[in-house]
Amino acid sequence: MADDEQTTAAIPIGAEPMRREPMGTTGAVAICTAGWLVPGLAHILLRRWARGVVFAVAILAMFWLGLEMEGRLYGAIPEQPLHTFAFIANAGTGLAYVLARVLGYGVGVLSSPNYDYGSTYLWVAGLLNYLVMLDAFDIARGRKE
Repeated sequence: MADDEQTTAAIPIGAEPMRREPMGTTGAVAICTAGWLVPGLAHILLRRWARGVVFAVAILAMFWLGLEMEGRLYGAIPEQPLHTFAFIANAGTGLAYVLARVLGYGVGVLSSPNYDYGSTYLWVAGLLNYLVMLDAFDIARGRKE
């Protein structure tokens, strides 16, 4: 069976496969910037509704759980270069990170038994959002369906 036959066999009768022209680099970067500011938004803008909602819920829930577990949100401290890595990971959640810092969340309670877990959840939420942005970039550029 040829690849074209295999592709059309999975599509319901009368439905056309949703093919898009690859987006330019500038547009793809703009879409990814929106996805960095609001997790999942890049996929929603690319009309991948289900993916966008699942990513948004997963990343924001992980971020919220990290805050609830009294994890720490790191800032950029030049005197402590190792904190830079934690800051980059935390900043991956975009506006959620900024909002939490402005409202005074994410101070981190070192004596809490959940402190390490909470901090790790906060890092993973940001790092996961970076991966989601790369996925959106590949979709926008036509490298992935």
